[in-house]
Amino acid sequence: MPMNRRSFLKTAVFAVAMSRKAGSRGLVLLRHPDSIVISEIEWFVYKPGLRDPSIETDLRCATRITAKPGIHGWADTAGWAAPNAETAGDLRGRLLGRRINLPGDLWRELYESGLPLGVLGAIDIALWDLWGRLENKPVHALLGTQRQTVKTYATTDVPLGDPSQYARYARSCKEVGLHGCKIRPHLAPSPTAQAPPGEGFPDRDMAVYEAVREAVGPDFACMADNGGTYTFDQALRVGKFLDSLRYDWYESPMPETEAWRERYIALTSHIKTPICTTKNLADSYLARAAWLASKACDIGQIDVHCGGFTPCLEMAHACESLDVSLELHDVGPDAYPHLQLIAATGESLIPYAQVPSVSRSPCILPGRTTPEPALDAHGCIPIPQTPGMGLELDWQYIFTHRVF
Repeated sequence: MPMNRRSFLKTAVFAVAMSRKAGSRGLVLLRHPDSIVISEIEWFVYKPGLRDPSIETDLRCATRITAKPGIHGWADTAGWAAPNAETAGDLRGRLLGRRINLPGDLWRELYESGLPLGVLGAIDIALWDLWGRLENKPVHALLGTQRQTVKTYATTDVPLGDPSQYARYARSCKEVGLHGCKIRPHLAPSPTAQAPPGEGFPDRDMAVYEAVREAVGPDFACMADNGGTYTFDQALRVGKFLDSLRYDWYESPMPETEAWRERYIALTSHIKTPICTTKNLADSYLARAAWLASKACDIGQIDVHCGGFTPCLEMAHACESLDVSLELHDVGPDAYPHLQLIAATGESLIPYAQVPSVSRSPCILPGRTTPEPALDAHGCIPIPQTPGMGLELDWQYIFTHRVF
């Protein structure tokens, strides 16, 4: 019998609770006095500067939640996470005067109200940040810290050219100390052509994958990501080829919609290379957990853009209970919440963090005072140890460059 969203939520929450009782380490429950309540919620959309002269300004949204004693928690997310006036008013009506409690409790209430995932995610991250600052601990310490660093890999973001160029890129990743490389071939016939969904270029892609493996050897982690460009037959043929190359995972080979889930189930049963998918599902962790439970994928995938930190935490528990690993997709400038989750999990659950570059030079994004996480001498990223999410914002810059 099919579940609606509410009944599936209750079932998922019950499953997570049972898995925790069976041995998983749960959240350190910390309760605050009734006098500590939410007194203000603010959104500041600002311009962080042009990423490239040829494209539009990439807006960011700083969400700030204040507790009655004057303690703030915040999130810095993509500009589309800002609510419209009606949604902002509704959120203030729901949250102002509420006692600071476990953020996941508020998340479920707001999720069931139909709040857009982007807006929900920013609120959720800010609440976790506030919780950590109230306790003067990093978020991972609230959950139970399990590690201090995480291994890294890099990704090819645009078509690089012929197979030899991909091989050189992967070799350079290995030489600087990274632990893996994810290849996105997308080999279109011209620089402007794009493969339509379900119609990729498997022969060209396989040549790339083979060249990369030959360049880095058998012990360097290699991942394949085709962005949903294959038909089932193409995906199966490439998957069997990746089996022979011993790739670590095969990401999004076909379109990621419910109409394709049965084909993903068939694909996972026919190849050995783990299937990593569901990065493009419109829902939060609930739909992703359903794909895992039906064996439509072997590796879960989520990020804080799918509703915030809480669904990432719940997805981690779901993966742990099913004894599968989790990939945090599209970390980019939102690394800090992901690192908090990584620190609270074991390496077998989340083996890697994706890095946007192989540079070890400190980089501070406009609107922030905290440098972006940088590689150490071992090709790893150290886990932040400061309270909350570990990210400090440059409020003077944000106010000066505020759009609305």
